[in-house]
Amino acid sequence: MRKILVIGLGKFGRELIDSLSKTETEIIAVDQNLGLVNEVKDIVSYAAQLDSTDISALREIGAETVDIAIVTIGENFESCVLTVAVLKELGIKTIIVRAKNDREARILSIVGATQVIEVEKEVAKRLARTLFAPTVKDYIALAEGYSILQWEVSDRFIGKSLANCRFRADYGVNVVGIRRNIPQDIGAEKSDSTFELVPDASYIFEKGDILLIVGREENLTKLTGIDLTQVKD
Repeated sequence: MRKILVIGLGKFGRELIDSLSKTETEIIAVDQNLGLVNEVKDIVSYAAQLDSTDISALREIGAETVDIAIVTIGENFESCVLTVAVLKELGIKTIIVRAKNDREARILSIVGATQVIEVEKEVAKRLARTLFAPTVKDYIALAEGYSILQWEVSDRFIGKSLANCRFRADYGVNVVGIRRNIPQDIGAEKSDSTFELVPDASYIFEKGDILLIVGREENLTKLTGIDLTQVKD
């Protein structure tokens, strides 16, 4: 079981913990605010009020034994930098940190962050992508010209089986997963969803299905009709 340390229990940190708590993960959550610590203590393995720049305090909770440390301190950038430096000194190999801008990201990388997430920038990119190509739900460029794409199935494939759509033969791409929305009950506005990895060739597409597709960028463009260079990160 992976062990993850989350430092900073503001809105972002709390959302992260809510998601991680649904997985097979041992979570250690810390913050200087006791009220925030108390809010998550029942859904994590261990929660503590402490100063994350204090290496002795982190050692007391076994921080050096975690696989991943995630720092989501939002307001005090100096504290964030010092925390990353301390985590680096503890020997934690993977340190993921939230940053507000490119300047902060550069500084955090210098002091030891292995991955920096600029949340506002990522949200803006996703919004722009949605406005430009609403059928593209997500897009990740891989190595050597290949990409992975989440794409809402086109009307021209609805009612056809995966085999009959000939994605590989006609477009040179592979459908590796399908997410289908399922109405909770008749007339309900909300819906649930299921995900099928490596779907059967007999699968019949319905409106709203989201396909997880892998292929060369030019082939994905051929399938979707969207210039994917315009939706790259």
